[in-house]
Amino acid sequence: MSRTLISDCLNKIGQKVTLSGWVSNVRDHGQIAFIDLRDWSGNIQVVTQEKLDLGKEWVVEIEGLVKNRDQKSINSKVALGNIEVETTKITVLNKSETPPFPLDSDGTELEENLRLKYRYLDLRRTRLSDIIKKKHKYILAVRNWMDQNGFTEIITPLLTTSSPEGARDFLVPSRIHKGKFFVLPQAPQQFKQLLMVGGVDRYFQIAPCARDEDPRADRHAGIFYQIDIEISFPTIDILFGVAEKLMQDTVSLIAPQKKIANFPFPRITYTDAINKYGSDKPNISFGLELQDITTLLKNKTDFNVFNNADVIKTIVVTGGGNFTKSQIEKLEELAKEKGAKGLAYTKVISNKLDIGISRFLNPEIQKDIIKNLQAKDGDLLIFVADSLNTANKSLGYVRNYLGNLLKLTDPNLLSFTWITGFPFYELNDQGKLDFGHNPFSMPKGGLASLDSQDPLTIESMQYDLTLNGFELASGSIRNHEPETMVKAFEKVGYGRDEVIKKFGGLYNAFHYGAPPHGGWAIGIDRLLMILLDESNIRDIYAFPLSSNGVDVLMGAPGQVNQQQLDDLGISIVNGKTVQKINK
Repeated sequence: MSRTLISDCLNKIGQKVTLSGWVSNVRDHGQIAFIDLRDWSGNIQVVTQEKLDLGKEWVVEIEGLVKNRDQKSINSKVALGNIEVETTKITVLNKSETPPFPLDSDGTELEENLRLKYRYLDLRRTRLSDIIKKKHKYILAVRNWMDQNGFTEIITPLLTTSSPEGARDFLVPSRIHKGKFFVLPQAPQQFKQLLMVGGVDRYFQIAPCARDEDPRADRHAGIFYQIDIEISFPTIDILFGVAEKLMQDTVSLIAPQKKIANFPFPRITYTDAINKYGSDKPNISFGLELQDITTLLKNKTDFNVFNNADVIKTIVVTGGGNFTKSQIEKLEELAKEKGAKGLAYTKVISNKLDIGISRFLNPEIQKDIIKNLQAKDGDLLIFVADSLNTANKSLGYVRNYLGNLLKLTDPNLLSFTWITGFPFYELNDQGKLDFGHNPFSMPKGGLASLDSQDPLTIESMQYDLTLNGFELASGSIRNHEPETMVKAFEKVGYGRDEVIKKFGGLYNAFHYGAPPHGGWAIGIDRLLMILLDESNIRDIYAFPLSSNGVDVLMGAPGQVNQQQLDDLGISIVNGKTVQKINK
């Protein structure tokens, strides 16, 4: 008899079946025993009168009859809780040592590295198998959607040359060309632009992106995946519309409880996002917007913290008047983490300001503050007085904390937001001009703007898509003109010959009728993390790297043998890699 999946047993009531799977649990009651059997499709209760010698996670084959359970023994909490299999034969296919941890929980209570060391066991738990199934279902839906909307899936190379994508490259030394290196692509950026030059109208792929970045809860170390697209002859509205319709048509397939807050997605400029929310990836699903009251307070009081600051910004925390001193101190601690020197506060009580900095504010100013901020009794006012950048960043950080603390966010409400108008250039930590975002974006105004404008005033035709406070996608109308590309890189210190040498493929292609083109890339793992209400992006991967970028299961990164090093012309001296080049 051929094998039956457990999930198919509902259609086999009264029939004999052969099941194969793992023993989740055994409950021996003497004359009768119950086996909880698990396979990829589900779990079922097996009833036997045989004398058992079974352990957890043993692999067994069970032959038996599918029956309805007695009314009293129905378990409505599980999918197949109304049926069971009465065995006629049990065959042990393989035994298992005692697992290092239980598999009947969601696993989040365990130390992560232990789970990752035994990931092949961890994957047996229901939560992770469900993630894998939903990820498969979602990627399949994306592929089908793209096909139905005129996109062609094209796989781009995994070995390429270094490109300034904003992170460190993973280098791959060449055996044949010693002393030279491939890199793993940080994104298919140049290749998808070359596809547009090649006449492809609409490209997409589920693209791997290799970036040597420090991991965090919402960013996987090493390699992540994105829904990558590029379109010839687009407008911003076309590019935005594709992303919006894709989300509208596919999200409900794996997260039907999630609702999109606004459609089409609202658009906010980068400047407004920073000034109102203190972030370029704002969560707009709740209020607590930052408000500038510099003109109201600067040089109007004896409080020198305000008088000496560039700007004074505030958040009105509705109902925050009942915060304890320790809670307010926590807010100040968070603000300081983002560079603020401190955080001032006061409360609205009986239509006046009380405690905190109220003693520095005369009754008239108190009245003006309450009126301008539309504050009400019981509200807490928190202030940061600093440079504009520090005030925005620190209060934005506090705002996000308050949104969670006060439960102002609804996890089932998806607040997508487009951020536009990014600066093309910015000053880096060394005070030098650098690209503010994707260096292959088109500057607004094209070559003329590079020739005539202060670089720090040039806008990029770059945009991001955010979701509930996470950066979900990034994209732009691309630079498709060779001289504009050269000029853009010259501004940040690249020589003309260096640009042509480094980006020769793209530069040369742009001389052969490059069409206007643009695209975006949605981080598929981060999207799924949000849709599936997972707090850690690593569980979206079957075999993730750990929180410090190590594959604890396979032992990578690890050492290689001397022959492999010799083949590459590399040696390890005092723990450092040295390239040996035969001249």
